[in-house]
Amino acid sequence: MRAHQLIRRIVLRSMDLRDQMPFDQSSGSSLIRLINYLALTYLSNYHSVCVVKTSAEFILIDVDIPIMVMTVDAQFNTTFRRGVEGGCQAFIVQQHAALWSFLDVFPDAHDYSDQRSAAKKLIVLLDDLSPETSERLCAHLTIRDLPDMLIVLSKEEDDLFEFFTTEITGDGTRGTVTVRIQPVSPPNYFPEKHQNMNGMPIRFQTVMYPPFVYYAETTPEKANARKDPRYYTDNNPVFIDGTEPLLLVEFCQRKNCTIDAYFDETYLWGDVTENRTANGVLGAVATRQADFAVSAIYYWPHPYRFATYTGDISRSGLTVLVPKPSAVAPWRTPFLSFSKHLWIAVGVAFCAGVTAVWLLDKGRSHIKDSAAGKRMSLSDALLSMIGFYMEQTVFMRRDLVACVFLSTSLLFAGFMVGNLYGAGLAGVMTIPQFEAAIETGRDLAKKGLTFVGNDWAWMFALRPSPLAYVQKIVRQYKVVDDAFMVQHRNMRDIGYVAEKTEFGHVGPVDFLDVQSSDNYQLLKEDLAWQYCTAVVTKTCPFKHSFNDLLINIRQSGIQYYWETMVVNRYLSMAIQQKILESDLQETSQDAVILTVSHFIGAFLVLGFGFACAVTVFILENLYAAMHNRNRSWFDISRPLFVCKKFVIDGELK
Repeated sequence: MRAHQLIRRIVLRSMDLRDQMPFDQSSGSSLIRLINYLALTYLSNYHSVCVVKTSAEFILIDVDIPIMVMTVDAQFNTTFRRGVEGGCQAFIVQQHAALWSFLDVFPDAHDYSDQRSAAKKLIVLLDDLSPETSERLCAHLTIRDLPDMLIVLSKEEDDLFEFFTTEITGDGTRGTVTVRIQPVSPPNYFPEKHQNMNGMPIRFQTVMYPPFVYYAETTPEKANARKDPRYYTDNNPVFIDGTEPLLLVEFCQRKNCTIDAYFDETYLWGDVTENRTANGVLGAVATRQADFAVSAIYYWPHPYRFATYTGDISRSGLTVLVPKPSAVAPWRTPFLSFSKHLWIAVGVAFCAGVTAVWLLDKGRSHIKDSAAGKRMSLSDALLSMIGFYMEQTVFMRRDLVACVFLSTSLLFAGFMVGNLYGAGLAGVMTIPQFEAAIETGRDLAKKGLTFVGNDWAWMFALRPSPLAYVQKIVRQYKVVDDAFMVQHRNMRDIGYVAEKTEFGHVGPVDFLDVQSSDNYQLLKEDLAWQYCTAVVTKTCPFKHSFNDLLINIRQSGIQYYWETMVVNRYLSMAIQQKILESDLQETSQDAVILTVSHFIGAFLVLGFGFACAVTVFILENLYAAMHNRNRSWFDISRPLFVCKKFVIDGELK
């Protein structure tokens, strides 16, 4: 709303100024007619046209197109930024003083703006074009972002005009861009320059990340890129491959451009801060150290603040390689028949039964004669309930109807529990049991498993999520080096962040070998998925042409072939198959023959019972000894053996 108000205010201001101009200046001069023709023919399809002039110049536009008039003064930088934010997509600059100010502020104004219009056009009105002016103009870096530039040189004494444009080429030397002023023949005032870019170098940055990106030094015959001379002193030829760099290679083969590449294996993807300090390939584009960067880059909102994105390259899912569930320890076999909640229910019912038996027997002593039968103790009640649950013979009172009802219900409940436990135990002992698997993001958060990667950029897609379990997953992620990942691949104590490509491959997996890959499986659900893209500068002049080629390639289906070839060349197919088929290999197996290991749990229970019995027996004896401390274990006044007297043949024996 503020942008539209700004446009309307400036348009009204320009209309007021036109009303104040003399008639011969507003419609009679050849220059005004020419500029109005150019504006109406080539600029009328833009949202708004910015007219940049000095205070001494008058406005030359006299046609009904939206314009924004900006005067070069002390506030010009701020005014121009507001104009770009308000929708300025084409520019008319009058005279030298306005031209240099315009070119100086052009990059920063667009970098800090949220507007990202492509195919910008520039018309420059000059009275003279001296060699010094041409040289200074060609040396200005902004000219490279404005290939659709028309210079109108007017000669008032002859009422004639000359038309020039820029020619941006590469001379074959690494990193060298040559800009020349060339005449233009009407009526083709804006010739198409992206069909042939004349060997212009594109500054390309990426990281090693197959199958998305791969690179290696090669022979001159196989090379398709050069090393960027700003970062490399050697001139060894480079071969770049992968599903994403091949797009740029194809683009340059069709448009006649070259690639100057830099491979950032120090900061990798990097990041961009609010004050525009940055590193990595994302920071290189944001600070205009690179023109084009790829490596499975999503539509991340943070780098988008100072750069822009091309069209969709492919779909990619963010996932995690987690350890496969381990086999349950044999000693746990007796406890696996019931779940945790069912064990709690059985335990509560057992305690309630013991209490009921003991209380009922205690109440029975008040009803019946206390001498009628021995009174049941708490231990008797406990053993009775164990007998019910183990389906053993149990002594039951029958002299009270309440005892009959209680014993019947306990007998039936014990029968059900015992049979259910036996059935569950049979399945547990014959079918291998495994720990609970980590299959979803919620499972990963609940398990608390630490998973690692080599860059923080993996979390860019998850960090904005408001979900609590996603934020917990972000906190579980750790940035480590490659040596750490290789060291822990056989320990099964961490997970590895991974990416699932559009055509069913996984990367990166270079830290695994064939043996360790058997220990990991993918989540059944991606943590997040987005479309991969390329990041370019906000004023990238070839973005529109690249997007046109990208659409054609996406429609052709050749990316499936590219990805398959890259995986076959640079990744281990054995590891790929093990990981991708891990979800098809169910942990459940056929029944197995019972072995001694199946009874370890029972033996442990038996051993635990023996140990407890011996320990309690010793403690009871110690307690009895302390309680009867006045009596000795070996009292000499008391015979150890008592002999009975026998009378044999009349004699006392």
